Amino acid sequence: MKITVEHAEAAENEVILRCPDLDEEMLGVLSLLRSGLRRLCVWDDSRQTTLLSPGEVVYCETVDDRVFVYTGQAVYQTALGLGELESRYSSLGFFRAGKSSVVNLHRIRSLVSLGGGRIEATLETGEKLIVSRRYAPLLRERLGL
Repeated sequence: MKITVEHAEAAENEVILRCPDLDEEMLGVLSLLRSGLRRLCVWDDSRQTTLLSPGEVVYCETVDDRVFVYTGQAVYQTALGLGELESRYSSLGFFRAGKSSVVNLHRIRSLVSLGGGRIEATLETGEKLIVSRRYAPLLRERLGL
């Protein structure tokens, strides 16, 4: 892939993709560009609202009917359910890891197979998350393992 950057004074930012086919590589580039446009509305303990880029999210989990969003620096809450998070941001790497968790695939450091078909994912933060046996085959497929 050839990348060209041009400096244009007093012009609006513009990205042009030229490709013979819209293949996996170009779809990945489009997804990355679009991720900068999508924001996830969350709030902290003081009820201060923050708009996160999906790439900042390490994982999300449900506890006592509340959805928590974990970044490398803080924990937030969101009004979105896990299914909604997964469907909205799956093209950006969000993956359902279990009944009560969604993980950002781009924030996984390593994977270890456990007995019973489960997978242990070590995240960039050092935290470990179990991918249930129900979702483990889908993870392997999505990662090409």
